[in-house]
Amino acid sequence: MKRITLILSILFIATTVHAEDLKIGLLQIEDSVPFYVAQEEGFFTQEGINVELIPFLSALERDSALTAGAIDGAISDPIGAILLDKGQGRIKITSLGLGKTPAEGVFAILSAPNSGIETIAGLKNTEIAVSNSTIIEYVTDRLLEAQGFSGDEVRKIEVKKMPIRMQMLLSGSVKAATLPEPLASIAAGKGAHILIRDTDTGQSLSQTVIIFRSETLIESKEAVASLFRAYGRAVDAINGTPDTYRSLVVEKGRIPPFMAKDYPIATYPAPEPFSRELYEPAASWLAGKGLVEHVPYEDIVATDYMNGN
Repeated sequence: MKRITLILSILFIATTVHAEDLKIGLLQIEDSVPFYVAQEEGFFTQEGINVELIPFLSALERDSALTAGAIDGAISDPIGAILLDKGQGRIKITSLGLGKTPAEGVFAILSAPNSGIETIAGLKNTEIAVSNSTIIEYVTDRLLEAQGFSGDEVRKIEVKKMPIRMQMLLSGSVKAATLPEPLASIAAGKGAHILIRDTDTGQSLSQTVIIFRSETLIESKEAVASLFRAYGRAVDAINGTPDTYRSLVVEKGRIPPFMAKDYPIATYPAPEPFSRELYEPAASWLAGKGLVEHVPYEDIVATDYMNGN
């Protein structure tokens, strides 16, 4: 009996030793939900890895942790990822998150309650509050360009913090602003006018992506592949019975109580390489604004992590 106990103990220790650890930085947005489902359902453990999910309140804090090596990977967006790396090869975009189709868009341009602006045409020569050099400014530009606006017909002003941007919109301090969900719906419920959403377009304008430090992809190939297998299982679980995970979506997406019951749960795409079709518009927009030289797709997008090769 003692011999069997000893053998089992050795096997347990060996299994624990060989389980690789990964630290993933997550913003409190609904895009992060598959990671939490994989954790709660035990999918990471079943795939033989230990994953620590670390919440961040801002993209700046998350990026600082990633640059310092305090975390291995994170949820980001293509604009943020390209700006963080700037062609230096420190990080790789390893998978699409949400945003494969326009239906998964989360941004809207709104006008203030008493602005008198009720159509997109009314935005010409009007100040729009955005966060400069971010996915929010990118989506704003692309939405307006699709409506026939030229660059000199739009005046954008910087209001970086989204809650402050929403309050300025509602108070009339700015006549228009671009906001993500659920802030867009909250503002609309308080009298702001939704002029256009990125879900109204024929192509996906906003996406989240999963990024990893290049060193992690080299040193922990198998662990990353295992993580994405667990992530894929979580996606299947959510898409199969979305209401089972409604409370988690509400919590992690910071959905207000009045929206919780009817808030549409996204259909999450399975993990897949970020496509060139989605990448090039973002990279070209950044280069066109002079924020970074054009970073070739092959330099920042990883396509071979799934099987650890």
